[in-house]
Amino acid sequence: MKKGHRTLYLNRTILLIMMIGYLALLILMLCMDWYLIGDYQRKNREQEKGLLHAYVENTEAAMDKVDKLIYDIYSFDDNFDNLSRVQPDVLEYGDAWELKETMNQKMLIEENLHGYYIFYGGRTKPWYNVNTERIAPEKAPVLRNLLSQLLNRDLNTPNSRESQMRSWVTVSADDEVCLAISCEKGKVALYGLHSLGKIENTVQEGAEKKPDVMILEDGIILKNKELAKQLDLLGKVQDSTEEYTARIGSYQVYGQRIRNTSLWIFTAYETNLWSVMNVQQLLLLIVTMLSVLAVWALYRFTKRQVLTPIRRLTGIMDEIRAGETKTVPDMDARFYEIRQINDTLSQMVQALEQQRVKTVEEAVEKQKAQMQYLQLQLKPHFYLNGLKTLNALVLEKETDKMQELILNLSKHIRYLLQVDRETVALKAEIAFVKNYVDLQKHVTGRQVFCEVQAPKETEDWMVPVLCIQTFVENSVKYARFGSVQVPLEILVTADVLVTEEGRFLDLNIQDNGQGYPEEILEEINKNTDKGSRSVGINNIKRRCRLLYGERAEYYFTNRDGAMSELILPEEKKNNECIISG
Repeated sequence: MKKGHRTLYLNRTILLIMMIGYLALLILMLCMDWYLIGDYQRKNREQEKGLLHAYVENTEAAMDKVDKLIYDIYSFDDNFDNLSRVQPDVLEYGDAWELKETMNQKMLIEENLHGYYIFYGGRTKPWYNVNTERIAPEKAPVLRNLLSQLLNRDLNTPNSRESQMRSWVTVSADDEVCLAISCEKGKVALYGLHSLGKIENTVQEGAEKKPDVMILEDGIILKNKELAKQLDLLGKVQDSTEEYTARIGSYQVYGQRIRNTSLWIFTAYETNLWSVMNVQQLLLLIVTMLSVLAVWALYRFTKRQVLTPIRRLTGIMDEIRAGETKTVPDMDARFYEIRQINDTLSQMVQALEQQRVKTVEEAVEKQKAQMQYLQLQLKPHFYLNGLKTLNALVLEKETDKMQELILNLSKHIRYLLQVDRETVALKAEIAFVKNYVDLQKHVTGRQVFCEVQAPKETEDWMVPVLCIQTFVENSVKYARFGSVQVPLEILVTADVLVTEEGRFLDLNIQDNGQGYPEEILEEINKNTDKGSRSVGINNIKRRCRLLYGERAEYYFTNRDGAMSELILPEEKKNNECIISG
């Protein structure tokens, strides 16, 4: 690399270029989203507020028309004037009938007059009619009673006048809310009604989303009580004189007071995604979000298909340089060039890896065999029985036997603890076997005899550790007789075989037991060191294979008992293993 050139990282460079280019586009799109969504919300609020304002204005105009109509009756109607004075019942009834017919005609002409109530005969006799399309017929008697209570309350007031025009009042029967204006003169009173019952239909006609409508007056909720309590409108309108606008929870609330009354009309729009933006704006926002995801996906693809494979190949090369070679994995790369680099590197490593695998496998196999060898020798019950026997001798105070047993156990354990030895001299193995047989006699009291026939030239022959003891132990464990009085006899022979391939040691171990079971015999005679029912013998075969390769041979048969034969090639003498105390 030339001096003065700054080193660039491909990963960071690609990421920086993509982010700088996309950041400008993203800022532009977000600004557009912000402006359009804000403008849409502003127009929605203006429309929603305008609908309520238009309704209130229409209501106030309707009230003016009803007010004028009632005033004309008060001022110019003879029947109303006659009913204000005391007169015979017949005349009074006729004037009331004529006034009723007049009001019926007025209702047909003036659509804002939704009902009327005439109280004559000292304001005790009612006569009324309502527009059933605006006021439910079953609500009419309830409204009559409410208006009658208002008249009686005023008559009992000390300052009440015989003749007056009244302001608008509100009467409500459940959700049936009406504005009423009256004219009173002497013995007669007339009420004109304008119903607010269809307010939802009127307000909702021009709205994209249908609002909830609430009506309040003088601290009383007249319509939609639950929602009004939820929004706490009673406490909020006290500080407002004519109009009210606020965001309360998930609702956008608008309120306006009807002129010359204490009556408030509220509309509440529940806000959601569609109240914030329209379809076009939502699509634009989605496109913006998708563009972010697309850029991120592009970067992830580039990183996964280009940068990560290159980084992995670089790491493998570093391991090769450090001598930590391994098989190069096959990369599922999309690009041909990266696959070519991977294949070339794999071919370079393969030759080195093949050389290393064989050595590693042999080492692992040797470790497994050694571990199994140790496991086979750690037999707690054997030593526990020895300690129990020693305890019994202590109680009986048989010092000589105690000493003999202790020496035998120490020789046995000392031999087993020489785990760093793979082979020992044949004489050491034979000495260990004889010591083991003596231990069995002490511990179990069983009649066991072991005869060894080995020429002197074989004493220093190096053999695998426990190659004889394993078979002797199997004879002790598994040889069974019909009577416990029959002694176990074991014969160990060693001979030297001279062939064209070299010198071999022929070891034979034979007992007078019942022999190998057929299934065991079939298993151990196979050319394998694997098996689940003859672990000790398979361990001997495995260790012999590791020591001698295919030069060692094994033969197992039944001949007046179990007979095992090992043929081992001659090896150089190892350090002497001492069994003596």
